[in-house]
Amino acid sequence: MEQKTSVQLVTRNWFNPNLLYTWFTVPGLVATLAMMTSLIVTAMTVAREREVGTLDQLLVSPLSSWEILFGKSIPGILVGIGQATLMILAAIYFFHIPLTGSLTLLYVSLFAFLLSIVGIGLFLSSIAQSQQQALLYTFLFLAPAVILSGFATPIENMPPFLQMLTNLNPLKHFLLISRGVFLKEHHLTEVWPHIYPLLGIGAVTLIGSTLFFKKKIA
Repeated sequence: MEQKTSVQLVTRNWFNPNLLYTWFTVPGLVATLAMMTSLIVTAMTVAREREVGTLDQLLVSPLSSWEILFGKSIPGILVGIGQATLMILAAIYFFHIPLTGSLTLLYVSLFAFLLSIVGIGLFLSSIAQSQQQALLYTFLFLAPAVILSGFATPIENMPPFLQMLTNLNPLKHFLLISRGVFLKEHHLTEVWPHIYPLLGIGAVTLIGSTLFFKKKIA
């Protein structure tokens, strides 16, 4: 008599087999904390110069508005890279999250992300009259940016209109890059569709901040 054998199905989760929540959260914190620190540092620059009165000294210098804003963007980028580096080291050596993708690709994407954040920060700083206004504008941007990024809630569960709106959110793009490089071994082909929107956002906001800065000068 033929003996029957039972078949047992075993469910296996891709990219996070043990369903560790830190594997999902910490790569997202790399993007979120870098955005917060870089945005606050950048948004306070021009507003602080205008409030203290030292902006007039910059305006009489031979520097153009592009050169002034370029100098103001460097601290925000450096602070953002430093913050992200600390979180990457913590993710690898403290939380033991595997970095399956390219670290170089992650940093190239990080630079494009910070470029867009610095552009937003300079834009907010250019339209603000004081540091208090600049800080208020910063938090008005941060709250919806984090909510619409997919950091805590899936974008797929949002209404279609909000899903389209998330494409204008730089944090959403770098969150997908960070989690993809960390857990899914994403290469340039998977990352590039999220890099060029970051470069586009950075170009638009930097041009906009320059125009508003020239308007303030006039």
